[in-house]
Amino acid sequence: MLIFPLKKQWFEKIKSGEKTIEYREVKPYWAKRLSSQFTTPVMEKLLNNEVPYITFDFLLPCKLRNGYTNKYLYACISKIEIVNGKNTDL
Repeated sequence: MLIFPLKKQWFEKIKSGEKTIEYREVKPYWAKRLSSQFTTPVMEKLLNNEVPYITFDFLLPCKLRNGYTNKYLYACISKIEIVNGKNTDL
């Protein structure tokens, strides 16, 4: 199961429903974690910009963690997309 540590500000916004999308920079750390959850060829196509996004026929469960505390929210991933981070909360 993927675990996303979040700053308290973003954790609270997700908890309240104000924020519904979580952004991550494309870095080897996240590429490795995502590749461990999905078939490698599919992830490679996304990371190499061969496809703009991946949608799922099922919802992939994940945990959203408030920093490194024991407070978690459970969520499901329905889509992974690589976007320009300029207009995001990155």
